Amino acid sequence: MIVLGVFAVLVAWIGFQLGTHRRTGILRALANAKHFLREASTFASLQQRTAGAPSGRQHSVTLSWKASTSPIVGYNVYRRGTSGVVKLNLEPITATRYVDSTVQPGETYFYVTKAVSAMGTESTASNEIRAEVPSL
Repeated sequence: MIVLGVFAVLVAWIGFQLGTHRRTGILRALANAKHFLREASTFASLQQRTAGAPSGRQHSVTLSWKASTSPIVGYNVYRRGTSGVVKLNLEPITATRYVDSTVQPGETYFYVTKAVSAMGTESTASNEIRAEVPSL
């Protein structure tokens, strides 16, 4: 049911993008749609996993980094794990710290951050760091 609602919103959003940005918007809308669907499916899978998970110790990974010396609006945080690469934030993060509380026990994750300019352009990725989450 949630998937149908997400799909309906996505179709309406794509229609708006295509109508607004006839030439340049088509490719951007398709790329954004792919990203949106990937995030929605990851979110749904995380909800399913955590809904059936036994209650116990909740793990998290805390990331921190040095501030960019360039003029930026914030940072995007990416995580690579068994389900692929996922952007963890919807909007650029203005702080230089992020807590990922969606990690699963016994998994290993890899993180990078990218600075975001006022135009929405991302910098190259930071050095990748590895985080091993203990088993319960």
